[in-house]
Amino acid sequence: MILSENTYTLLALCAQAPGQPTQYHHLRDRAAEGIEWPNLPSLAEAHGLTPLLYTHLPAAGVAVPDAVQQQLQVRAMQHSHANQVRGRVLAEILTAFQTAGIDALVLKGAALAHLVYPRPGLRPMRDLDVLVSRSQARSAQALLAELGFDAPLPGDRLPAKHLAAATRQVEGLPVTVELHHNLYTTGSPATELEALRSDAIPFTIAGGPAYTLSYEAMLAHIYQHLRTNLLLDSLRLIWIADLVSLAERFVTEIDWPRLSPRLLKALALCHWFTPLSDELRRAAGLKPGRPPHGLGCEFQGWPRYALAAQRSKGYGRLVRDSLWPAEGWLRLYHGLSSGPALWWGRLVSHPLHILGWLAHYYRHG
Repeated sequence: MILSENTYTLLALCAQAPGQPTQYHHLRDRAAEGIEWPNLPSLAEAHGLTPLLYTHLPAAGVAVPDAVQQQLQVRAMQHSHANQVRGRVLAEILTAFQTAGIDALVLKGAALAHLVYPRPGLRPMRDLDVLVSRSQARSAQALLAELGFDAPLPGDRLPAKHLAAATRQVEGLPVTVELHHNLYTTGSPATELEALRSDAIPFTIAGGPAYTLSYEAMLAHIYQHLRTNLLLDSLRLIWIADLVSLAERFVTEIDWPRLSPRLLKALALCHWFTPLSDELRRAAGLKPGRPPHGLGCEFQGWPRYALAAQRSKGYGRLVRDSLWPAEGWLRLYHGLSSGPALWWGRLVSHPLHILGWLAHYYRHG
């Protein structure tokens, strides 16, 4: 199902928490121009924005059809309940880890829901991601098994980045936990727990203590996760909400010079999904520039789609889709500003990037 541009714009405007006046002004304008209301709940769910949409539309004074409002309310309540269950399970895991002397940092949605969003239920979660030491990864996975999880143990060598997902049914809800020993598949010791825990940020889950990455490391991790999915899957607007909400919530605490220029330029582009505050733009030195064409467009080339699956396109279309993506996608993925940097990225950096993927594919199959 494909949303009209106006409906997608309205959905994207909800990609931040909490709301602010400029955002609500734009929401009212978009709603006045016509929305595909029947399609909106399922698309909001696909983007992970149902609770935020349900919260922001009434706050902005947007009149929502009763049937749509009821669907959003039911799904928002389901997410709230699911997050409560997952929060209690995560608190149980962290307590067990602490008792066993296993250090852990909570990653991604589980940390953001409790640290950044006004209420945990506003940030839907698919699974729980926890970073542990490489040397304790097997012990941590075995402990999950003791807690009732189906937790496959790794072989002689640990898999890249994280162990096999551990699953358990709790109150009829599937709870999935992924134990990471590095933030990234091609990570270094600098992105392992030992290097990150000294800057860890404390917060609370279900009344218990927890720790997560520093604000700077968290922003970088969210953006890298977004980039990977931009190339190999689809953009979900909840990742834009994560970046923007984290940046807005801790704008005065974040050490902005520590962040990469690529991340900062990508964050500036988020302004064209949902408006950034003047305070954030000043503090981070963000310059959104002009709105790019094709923001929100998906990558249509290789390696997202197998070469065999694209033969019907013809060679010219395949090359064009792979090497000449939409401007908005290109700038968000590579963290580019407009002007000469954009053309350098389009003509040099992106083609070399795809060739690098091609070389990797032929080396490793």
